[in-house]
Amino acid sequence: MRQFVIFLVFLVFQGLIGQRTLKGVVFVDENANGVLDGEETRLSRVLVSNGKDIVATDNQGNYSINTINDNPIFIVKPSGYISRLDADNKTKFYREEGDNSKSFNFPLYKNKEPKDFTIALLGDLQVDVMDDVHHVGKLVTEELARNKPDFIVPLGDLSFDNHDIFNPLSKILGLIGAPIFYVIGNHDLNFGEASLEKRDRSYEEIFGPSYYAFEYGQQLFVVLNNNFPLKERTYEGRIDINQLEFIKNLVDVKSKEYSSIKLFMHIPLEETVNKEALLSILAPFSEVFFATGHTHTQYHNYHPREGRSEVHELIAGAVCGAWWQGSHDIRGVPFALMYDGTPKGYWLMDVGAESYTLNYKVSGSGKDHQMNIWLPEKNEWDTDLNFLNEPFIYANVFAADTRTEVSISFGNDQWVPMEKHEGIAPELIRFNALQELGRYEGQKISHTPKATQNSKHLWRVKIPDDLASGTYLIQVKAENEKLNLNAFANRVLWID
Repeated sequence: MRQFVIFLVFLVFQGLIGQRTLKGVVFVDENANGVLDGEETRLSRVLVSNGKDIVATDNQGNYSINTINDNPIFIVKPSGYISRLDADNKTKFYREEGDNSKSFNFPLYKNKEPKDFTIALLGDLQVDVMDDVHHVGKLVTEELARNKPDFIVPLGDLSFDNHDIFNPLSKILGLIGAPIFYVIGNHDLNFGEASLEKRDRSYEEIFGPSYYAFEYGQQLFVVLNNNFPLKERTYEGRIDINQLEFIKNLVDVKSKEYSSIKLFMHIPLEETVNKEALLSILAPFSEVFFATGHTHTQYHNYHPREGRSEVHELIAGAVCGAWWQGSHDIRGVPFALMYDGTPKGYWLMDVGAESYTLNYKVSGSGKDHQMNIWLPEKNEWDTDLNFLNEPFIYANVFAADTRTEVSISFGNDQWVPMEKHEGIAPELIRFNALQELGRYEGQKISHTPKATQNSKHLWRVKIPDDLASGTYLIQVKAENEKLNLNAFANRVLWID
């Protein structure tokens, strides 16, 4: 009996190892010295979390919370304030890893946050070598620095398993000059760790917690880590138990203040094995939006909910396109079309008090570049590509969903609907053909895999048999009121 009691005590002791009570104050650092001085304002009702439990600061800004092994302690940034930004514009809203002090204060700074604001959503950046970091600088940093968003959310797969590249990537994005809230992807994981809590060890050293929440401009945002490591460097989309508890505790508090919630994670909901458990927790919100990445294609999903409006999910493609593969353009950047024929780019999300809109921006192109039109062209010099000349016109509308209406005019002001088409984008078929013909031999490039994936935003129409010989300035328009999509493009069609 005595040995059994000793064993129980040992188990309890083991469970308590690494668990302490952390205390501190959340305050307004009015003199910006990072230290709580006597007269500085203390903030009440600010949420503090250990990645599972959530507590709120009292009237004097005090909090007390138990720590969890290998879990950072962080605050839920309140609207109108922001944590210290480091030199790379990462928000330091957490206690640094390895800090074992028994007390920790969180300084905050007043931050002007309008009710209408813009978020830049960056799908998979997937940098592996410094060449890729240079590409990000040309395609993202240089553009967004000219039209600065209010904050930036990279949607995971920051690296291509090379965690040494985290720091250079952080620096190139930091030059934009806007706060950055990072998301972790499956290629950012530490596989083979002894515990689930250490899966994000390398990521945390540079970017901080791999899941958290924050408020901005009277809106609630949540960043999730649904990359669940399995054996031998495999993974699945799953929200772990501690994280589900964190979300539940957050919803219990914040659903009384907010009717909507916006979430960012890497793997899409349809590939997350316990998505129903997650959506069930989010049921109190009348509007739920997700932005994800992972697929290197882009599309919209709508998840039905009983008695509530459907959940809108944007799968936001990839800044790197198809992993920086293929021939390079004049600036040395790979063409790397996404696997649905979408050119590389990023999304801008305009958030208002009652609604939001999403706009896709092709890197290096004007904001009006919202579709590619493909039509037959008879070549006299490069005849190898004439095999592509089938009697159809295609429109690849980058930001469209399946409910978008696409129509075409042959220059006579009469609009004919185009049919939604499940097929491979013609641009990719052409690119693969050129590669197979050896047109890119001699270049030091990564070759693009053969296109096999259907685009989810491709339309086509058969060219009318009764069109007279001549030239036609065809026009294509795509409209979707819910998405605030009103795209237009034209091309010249030759009929022999």
